[in-house]
Amino acid sequence: MIDTVIVPGVAGSEAHHWQSWLETQLMSCCRVQQNDWNHPVLHEWIEQFVHTVAPIEGAVQIVAHSFGCLTTMAALHLHPELNRNIKNVVLVAPANPIRFGDNGFARDSQNNYAEFFQQIRPLVPTSMLISENDPWLAFTDAKQLAHAWQIEPINLGAVGHINVASGFGPFPQIFDYLISENTMSHISITDDGKYFFKFAI
Repeated sequence: MIDTVIVPGVAGSEAHHWQSWLETQLMSCCRVQQNDWNHPVLHEWIEQFVHTVAPIEGAVQIVAHSFGCLTTMAALHLHPELNRNIKNVVLVAPANPIRFGDNGFARDSQNNYAEFFQQIRPLVPTSMLISENDPWLAFTDAKQLAHAWQIEPINLGAVGHINVASGFGPFPQIFDYLISENTMSHISITDDGKYFFKFAI
């Protein structure tokens, strides 16, 4: 069995969001909760991420969206001990780090996180699903961010921010990038060589 942790972005993932739909499709799944979904202060969101992920003893995969992708990448970078049990990270439509700073949104801060996120390198298998017309991260910027993270991005086409506003409720394609819950029952979480990750290009 593998535990799936859902990491929503700003405003959370409402009932009709694909992340909420995904939770209903999985046997072992939880989501990171934030104290204020409309105030994305990175260090506070990281704290909640760690609070959710650290107690899980078995294999874990992360499914993040928007600012949740930035939270995930920053948390795993700043808390490398969490990477031990994480077998798969799926980043869907990351938000642009330049739009955020120490006080939440960059417009309310004296800085932005562009440089910080350029320095991050994932330590676990990670896939990144991007859109050609995402209002939260331009296509060119998405490719540059993926290059910095050393990830081959997966272009889903002109699908907006991959959220309810762009037509996403159920999102069965996400299973192409997840480890099956049944797969892990036959695999030791310490033996990474016995299974493979599917990356579409």
